[in-house]
Amino acid sequence: MAKRKQLPEVVINNLVAKHMHEFNQSQVFVDRKKNAKRGYSKHKKGRYSEDYRPFLCLFDMQFC
Repeated sequence: MAKRKQLPEVVINNLVAKHMHEFNQSQVFVDRKKNAKRGYSKHKKGRYSEDYRPFLCLFDMQFC
């Protein structure tokens, strides 16, 4: 019997197709409507308190 010819390995030159299995996966998302009802807001942290607002002092001095 004759030996079968070995097929060369398929080389993928398309980089999108090569890495698609790494990035195209299902994700779990957070329900924003439920969080909004619970009182969650994304950018609540880091706000200035009412007594420390230097830009308000400048406006008060100009109008006096």
